Amino acid sequence: MNKFHIVLGFCVATVCFFAPEFPQAQLLPAQVDTLITMSDGIKLEATITFPFGNPPSGGFPAIVLVHGYGGNKGQMRGVALFLALNGYASLAYSVRGQGNSGGVSTTLGEREKEDLYEVIQFLRGYPKINGENLGVAGGSQGGIHSWMAAVHRMPGVKAVAPSIATPNFANDLVPNGCVKRGLVNELTLDDRVKYSPQRDTVRDFILRDLYDSIRAYTEARDLEHLLDSVQIPVIQALGWKDVLFSVNGGIRAARNLALRSIPVWSYYGANGHGDPVDTSELMFVAMKMIQWFDHWIKGKPLDSADLPLVYYSDDRPHWPHHLTNGWPPQDSSTLQLFPSANGGLSADAPSQADSFLFSLEYDSTYTPEMGWQQLYGGTEFAKSFKSYPVRFVSPPVRDSTEITGIPRAHLVVSSDAPRFQSHVRIYDVAPSDTGLDWQLITRGTYGVRMNQPEDVHEVEFECNALSHILPPGHMVGLEVTSLDLLQGQTAYVIPYFLTSHSRLLTSPVNPSYVDLPIVNGVELVSVQDVFKPLPQEFVLYQNYPNPFSSRGGYTYSGNSATMIEFVVPKLQSIEKPHVCLTVYDILGRKVAVLVDEPLSSGIHRVAFDGSGLASGVYVYRLTASGAGVPLDISLTRRMLLLK
Repeated sequence: MNKFHIVLGFCVATVCFFAPEFPQAQLLPAQVDTLITMSDGIKLEATITFPFGNPPSGGFPAIVLVHGYGGNKGQMRGVALFLALNGYASLAYSVRGQGNSGGVSTTLGEREKEDLYEVIQFLRGYPKINGENLGVAGGSQGGIHSWMAAVHRMPGVKAVAPSIATPNFANDLVPNGCVKRGLVNELTLDDRVKYSPQRDTVRDFILRDLYDSIRAYTEARDLEHLLDSVQIPVIQALGWKDVLFSVNGGIRAARNLALRSIPVWSYYGANGHGDPVDTSELMFVAMKMIQWFDHWIKGKPLDSADLPLVYYSDDRPHWPHHLTNGWPPQDSSTLQLFPSANGGLSADAPSQADSFLFSLEYDSTYTPEMGWQQLYGGTEFAKSFKSYPVRFVSPPVRDSTEITGIPRAHLVVSSDAPRFQSHVRIYDVAPSDTGLDWQLITRGTYGVRMNQPEDVHEVEFECNALSHILPPGHMVGLEVTSLDLLQGQTAYVIPYFLTSHSRLLTSPVNPSYVDLPIVNGVELVSVQDVFKPLPQEFVLYQNYPNPFSSRGGYTYSGNSATMIEFVVPKLQSIEKPHVCLTVYDILGRKVAVLVDEPLSSGIHRVAFDGSGLASGVYVYRLTASGAGVPLDISLTRRMLLLK
């Protein structure tokens, strides 16, 4: 994520340029371009930047700066300037196989670790540098190098500042039997990276779906198992919506360090891979990084003595900040929600056994090689994988509800395929004039790689950590799917290239459920009890989903049905008007009566099951009448049923 460093450098340089305490004449620190020869003869390009003026006794403290994958040392220029104006020398280098450095990339393997060690040793012996007062910083690939320096206890390094990277960076790309598209993206930067032949080997593993071989490749690079060796202070910055590295790994890392009394500060919020860059949050993190280095390298006081310290931002506009000593935040609890047969998501465990279909139809003319070439996205990819997920909706929340932490899913699943994926997507569901608006807030990934048709699998896994405020009247939505896409037509996880018809199972003995981390409690209420006035007239909302599918379902949540919402207002003359909700085909023939009874005022929801019907356009009509009181109510909408 090279734009992270570019924008950060621009921002801090601009701020420093106009700061009165830094005369503009001082914005020309001394810089030295050099080549550093590695032990295997490969030369890495580097730039050393010095603060203005004479070095202190013992030499300048210095920070090794490492760019993002596919970038180069020039992208760290602004950060180097920022450090120089704060009294730090720096050495920025282009990682092998990138920029104008020699060699080939082994994709953050053993050779890159050795290079980092040798670069640090070079800097330790450089004139005017205090070789015992060093730090390492960077984002993405640079953040991984920061963790490398910490877990391998590289000499002279007193503190590190990894951004948008976690110690489990490698295994996080292949979670729970699946492969994230992000791994493929990192292996296809041929215009910016010179790869070793191992890249083609991993490509072959992915195309042949050899998961154990892919996992062996990531295991050889992952750093999480080495966390116990970290003995120096760490400040980390991670993004909730990062499509490569989830915050979960950073939370675990901070817990490990805190339990061993290793100083750690964390920021969880904006600017993950795939996020638009938020410059104010970048500046916030940059200033905290300087405070961290100032304390642990220069001996200056921190602005807080409480460790571990976590700054986190929820995902509302402008990223409002929260502060907590440790994790999870104080007053945290768990809301457990169970899918139910009427499409609901209930806080009550199921009273009966149910099953809900979710399926994936795959066009076998679309080959794995085509997927790789198209980076698992685009129109042809989307046409070749048709997903029919299952969805559930909770009752509304009465008050603003903070969901912060790591959700967990417990699913009981079966399938007719030899392997299948069962992903969880969690939504903020808002009522609107057209039905329900679903906003994705987090996701969880799971793949069952060995299956027989009679097998039942009980799987538990984490969803990506988040901080989200659910407004009053909004609901929690749960989707279980075999195809998890990013925005548009691009895969988040590479799908298995086969058709699967799978079921989510639940029962009183062995229920499926999700656990949501809640801060300061939550109260679920009936739809009618939400704190907002009912419309003063009858309202018929657009059905959801629309179009909907007739592919072998069970109820609304089995995908052969759709949900219809309507409002019965409070009427002075009638306590309970008689309401009819009827479905007709396009020729005007009645095909279903969904409601035919007196109803009290409020928002009502009913499922229409389309199994057994032909695909096409259907009309649903809401009428109301009252005994002895004229009511001229007739509302109509259309919906589309697909096979």
